[in-house]
Amino acid sequence: MNQPLSKLNSAAVLDRGINVLLAVKNTPVATASEIQQQVMPDVTKRAVQRYLKNFIEIGLLYAKAEAGKEYRYYLTGKAKQLFGVRE
Repeated sequence: MNQPLSKLNSAAVLDRGINVLLAVKNTPVATASEIQQQVMPDVTKRAVQRYLKNFIEIGLLYAKAEAGKEYRYYLTGKAKQLFGVRE
């Protein structure tokens, strides 16, 4: 491989991000714990929560919370367009 390390890291970040969005799309109850288990078992739950927060900040996810339960994550319209999701 002749690619610089930074390009490989960028590709890995993009791959992980796509996997997170797909997990949210395909998981009936997408919580940080579920995403951690499916996509990022090698990182802490807190790190997963920060990752999900970044997706909220850029408008690809939104979260809802119920008293005493973990936040549940959902795709925004912008993210649904990326995946061709029809409502």
